[in-house]
Amino acid sequence: MKLLERKELNFTPIFLIVNAILLTLLLFIEIVNFARIATISKTKASTLVELHDGESIRVLPIGSEERSPQAITRFVGQTMTGLLSWNALPKSSDDYNPDPTKQLKLDAGVSTSKAKITTSAWASGFALSEDFRAPFLEEISNLTPPDVFNGSTQSILKVSLISQPTRIKDGQWKVDMVAEIVVFQGSNLVGKPISFNKTVFVRAIDTAAIPRFASQVQETASRVRKAGLEIYKIQDLDL
Repeated sequence: MKLLERKELNFTPIFLIVNAILLTLLLFIEIVNFARIATISKTKASTLVELHDGESIRVLPIGSEERSPQAITRFVGQTMTGLLSWNALPKSSDDYNPDPTKQLKLDAGVSTSKAKITTSAWASGFALSEDFRAPFLEEISNLTPPDVFNGSTQSILKVSLISQPTRIKDGQWKVDMVAEIVVFQGSNLVGKPISFNKTVFVRAIDTAAIPRFASQVQETASRVRKAGLEIYKIQDLDL
């Protein structure tokens, strides 16, 4: 009768063996992953980028809402200079002709609701936020002397100080600027200074890729906004 009795199989040893094999396999996978992570952590971030024209430039990895102080101050200086330096004379690369018998083609300007601003000021206006651009360009048109457009008057922005950016919150900064708009009229080479002491508020933006068949306006806006920054407010500097 004992020979006919069914023997119960003991699966415990089999389970332990399979479990040991799986744990060993998982341990091996974890070791491989740790080795790869260690290799990546020791790899230096790319600091050299090659542009489409073959030029190579150095770059630094930063967050999407981070900008270096140098980039912010450079952007503010370039933008404010473009907005407040008025000159209707053509550049040497545009319609300039050294022949004195031929009349230079002056900048006709861009009309606002009240007056006109120079084309360069209009282009620099794309560095302003959309809700701030129109009213600020109107103010510039009120400041721009009409004689600018016949070539007898011009101005430059003389910057004395641009402070280091102060962080307001993530992606937003303010910069203090002490400057003068110096207006030259006719034969007056000394110029008439107009104080322009302001606090400029800047924020980080995402820049969209320019379309393949872009208009001149789109190309201008893309060029001005390529720094990934915009000015959204300007107020009097409290000295």
